[in-house]
Amino acid sequence: MVLLTKVSLMVAPICWCLSMSLPVAASEFGFILSQKSGVCGKAEIYVSSKGLKLVQRNTSCVLVMKAPDWKVNYFNTNSKVLYETDAKKWQGKSPGYIADLMSDSRFLALAPQKTTTNAKSIAGLHCNETQLVRIGALPPKTKRNEDELKSATYYGTSALSVPDQAVRVVQRFYRIPTIKGFPVKLDISDLRGHNQNELYTSSCVKSVFSSSIFNVPTGYKKVPAEEAVAASDQGLLQDMSTDLGGKFGPP
Repeated sequence: MVLLTKVSLMVAPICWCLSMSLPVAASEFGFILSQKSGVCGKAEIYVSSKGLKLVQRNTSCVLVMKAPDWKVNYFNTNSKVLYETDAKKWQGKSPGYIADLMSDSRFLALAPQKTTTNAKSIAGLHCNETQLVRIGALPPKTKRNEDELKSATYYGTSALSVPDQAVRVVQRFYRIPTIKGFPVKLDISDLRGHNQNELYTSSCVKSVFSSSIFNVPTGYKKVPAEEAVAASDQGLLQDMSTDLGGKFGPP
């Protein structure tokens, strides 16, 4: 009887420790980034070695990728539509489609020139700095091309432990150059001499995620193109109308 009591006393703490560790098995460590893009506006990104979730604020659009295949799942929580594709096929045509193409084309004349390792810490993340410069001679400064870029500086980090295909998807979503390192900040300079942030990370917080945070919703209607997800969101359509109105006059 004494032996049984001693065994019970030894087993009880072990069982208690195991029970305390069970919730941890259903969660994982990761980071929450708050970012602002010149094209897509504000976004919250949840990222870990198991997945990535990008929530575009002021819209109902969400992008999710997760291990092991890291496929892109882009869906609208309001209209209940979903677009699924391989990371290599993701084009980033979703938010503000026309404005995206215009922004993307601005970087075509730039090429990476120099990369500095651990050049800067942004929002607590150690970043590599890559300078991009204009290829060839600068065009003449006219009203038509004064918005063209003459240089840019990209800050990317490898501290988030996400695969390259996920990094590329986020870069295409923001319509920015595909350079090594998860995008943290991008500064641009145009022919007018204006310097501004095309992308900025205001905060990065380490957190514990539920294992379900990277789940893809079921029961959604699948659509054949990513534009169909954004087009079903009234918030995005309004943003597109405002953006285009600012560039070309009243919508």
